[in-house]
Amino acid sequence: MLRTLLHSSIVLLLAGCAATATYPPTAGNATVTANTPPLPQVIASSLRYAQQRGNPNEQLVFNLPPNTLQSAWDEVGRRLGDGCRPMTAADKDAYTVRQVRINGGKAEVDIVYPSPEGVYQIMTVHLDGGFGTDYRPMYVQRWLIPSKQQAFNPPASGPWSETPSGSVPGEIEDPTADSRDAAPAAPAAKH
Repeated sequence: MLRTLLHSSIVLLLAGCAATATYPPTAGNATVTANTPPLPQVIASSLRYAQQRGNPNEQLVFNLPPNTLQSAWDEVGRRLGDGCRPMTAADKDAYTVRQVRINGGKAEVDIVYPSPEGVYQIMTVHLDGGFGTDYRPMYVQRWLIPSKQQAFNPPASGPWSETPSGSVPGEIEDPTADSRDAAPAAPAAKH
């Protein structure tokens, strides 16, 4: 009885102390790299799950966020196994990881993917897992907002990826806007 109570208390304590971690890093969240466990496993599982639900008859070509180390690209590719490959500058279509969020036993991965109709869309893969176990995809959330075709993000070299000190989440782009015709944004009102 005492052993069960102690074990349950430790599990609850560990689960309650987990901070949200994001990759690429955002302000106010724990900083991790794509090499930090369990990120390679979460990314690989999410990419495979997204491909099976997006366009299962095509080869899985994957693209990781900018400034992701070559070693993380290699590890994700190794975990994905046969039938997949990293994106190159010559590729037109790929499943692009935009952001990974891990909060305790829950993880979410935003992926831009080419639909069979040729439209780029966003899906969020939701995973469950935890310390000592793999995160498993549970379901996808498809966003009915088209996205722009994603550019190739070449792997970064070196022992460390750069983490911007004041990084903030990227702004949502207008998929119908042409960046050449865009007017500069007006400054936000101060309250």
